[in-house]
Amino acid sequence: IEDIKKMCEWIKENLGEETPIHFSRFFPAYKLLKLPPTPIATLEHARKIALEVGMHYVSIGNVPGHKANSTYCPKCGNILISRVHFMVLANNIVGGNFNSL
Repeated sequence: IEDIKKMCEWIKENLGEETPIHFSRFFPAYKLLKLPPTPIATLEHARKIALEVGMHYVSIGNVPGHKANSTYCPKCGNILISRVHFMVLANNIVGGNFNSL
Protein backbone atom coordinates (compact mmCIF):
# COMPACT_ATOMS: atom_id res chain seq x y z
CA ILE A 1 0.00 0.00 0.00
CA GLU A 2 2.94 2.34 0.63
CA ASP A 3 3.91 1.80 -3.02
CA ILE A 4 0.43 2.95 -4.07
CA LYS A 5 0.91 6.19 -2.13
CA LYS A 6 4.36 6.77 -3.65
CA MET A 7 3.02 6.07 -7.14
CA CYS A 8 0.13 8.51 -6.68
CA GLU A 9 2.45 11.19 -5.30
CA TRP A 10 4.75 10.74 -8.32
CA ILE A 11 1.83 10.91 -10.75
CA LYS A 12 0.49 14.05 -9.08
CA GLU A 13 3.90 15.75 -9.07
CA ASN A 14 4.97 14.71 -12.59
CA LEU A 15 1.73 14.33 -14.53
CA GLY A 16 -0.78 16.35 -12.54
CA GLU A 17 -3.70 15.75 -10.19
CA GLU A 18 -6.13 15.48 -13.11
CA THR A 19 -4.43 12.34 -14.47
CA PRO A 20 -7.00 9.52 -14.25
CA ILE A 21 -6.06 6.51 -12.12
CA HIS A 22 -7.87 3.20 -12.50
CA PHE A 23 -7.38 0.31 -10.06
CA SER A 24 -8.52 -2.91 -11.72
CA ARG A 25 -9.38 -6.08 -9.83
CA PHE A 26 -7.28 -9.13 -10.72
CA PHE A 27 -9.16 -12.31 -11.56
CA PRO A 28 -7.30 -15.62 -11.79
CA ALA A 29 -6.95 -17.10 -15.26
CA TYR A 30 -4.76 -19.46 -17.25
CA LYS A 31 -1.57 -20.21 -15.26
CA LEU A 32 -2.63 -18.07 -12.32
CA LEU A 33 -5.79 -19.99 -11.42
CA LYS A 34 -4.48 -20.79 -7.94
CA LEU A 35 -4.25 -17.12 -7.00
CA PRO A 36 -7.22 -15.37 -5.36
CA PRO A 37 -8.91 -12.33 -6.91
CA THR A 38 -7.88 -8.95 -5.52
CA PRO A 39 -9.95 -8.26 -2.40
CA ILE A 40 -12.40 -5.42 -2.98
CA ALA A 41 -11.24 -3.82 0.28
CA THR A 42 -7.72 -3.58 -1.17
CA LEU A 43 -9.01 -1.69 -4.21
CA GLU A 44 -11.10 0.60 -2.02
CA HIS A 45 -8.09 1.31 0.18
CA ALA A 46 -5.90 2.08 -2.87
CA ARG A 47 -8.58 4.46 -4.17
CA LYS A 48 -8.84 6.17 -0.78
CA ILE A 49 -5.07 6.70 -0.71
CA ALA A 50 -5.07 8.17 -4.23
CA LEU A 51 -7.86 10.58 -3.30
CA GLU A 52 -6.09 11.56 -0.06
CA VAL A 53 -2.91 12.31 -2.04
CA GLY A 54 -5.03 14.70 -4.08
CA MET A 55 -5.74 12.82 -7.28
CA HIS A 56 -9.06 13.96 -8.76
CA TYR A 57 -10.21 11.08 -10.96
CA VAL A 58 -9.77 7.68 -9.33
CA SER A 59 -11.90 4.69 -10.28
CA ILE A 60 -12.11 0.96 -9.62
CA GLY A 61 -12.68 -1.69 -12.28
CA ASN A 62 -13.73 -5.34 -12.50
CA VAL A 63 -16.09 -4.95 -9.53
CA PRO A 64 -19.59 -4.98 -11.06
CA GLY A 65 -22.02 -2.62 -9.38
CA HIS A 66 -19.40 -0.82 -7.29
CA LYS A 67 -19.94 2.92 -6.90
CA ALA A 68 -16.28 3.59 -7.74
CA ASN A 69 -16.65 2.08 -11.23
CA SER A 70 -17.75 5.57 -12.22
CA THR A 71 -15.67 8.74 -12.24
CA TYR A 72 -16.89 11.67 -10.14
CA CYS A 73 -16.44 15.44 -10.29
CA PRO A 74 -13.96 16.42 -7.55
CA LYS A 75 -15.84 19.70 -6.98
CA CYS A 76 -19.53 18.73 -6.81
CA GLY A 77 -19.38 14.91 -6.54
CA ASN A 78 -21.69 14.28 -9.50
CA ILE A 79 -20.91 11.48 -11.95
CA LEU A 80 -18.67 12.52 -14.83
CA ILE A 81 -18.44 9.09 -16.47
CA SER A 82 -20.87 6.32 -15.53
CA ARG A 83 -19.61 2.76 -16.15
CA VAL A 84 -21.01 -0.74 -15.81
CA HIS A 85 -18.63 -3.63 -16.43
CA PHE A 86 -16.60 -2.52 -19.45
CA MET A 87 -19.23 -0.17 -20.87
CA VAL A 88 -19.63 3.57 -20.53
CA LEU A 89 -23.29 4.31 -19.80
CA ALA A 90 -22.99 8.08 -19.70
CA ASN A 91 -20.24 10.56 -20.46
CA ASN A 92 -21.12 13.93 -18.97
CA ILE A 93 -17.97 15.62 -20.25
CA VAL A 94 -18.74 17.81 -23.24
CA GLY A 95 -15.98 19.76 -24.94
CA GLY A 96 -13.67 19.12 -22.01
CA ASN A 97 -16.22 20.47 -19.51
CA PHE A 98 -18.65 18.84 -17.11
CA ASN A 99 -22.23 18.88 -18.41
CA SER A 100 -24.30 18.81 -15.21
CA LEU A 101 -27.49 17.92 -17.09
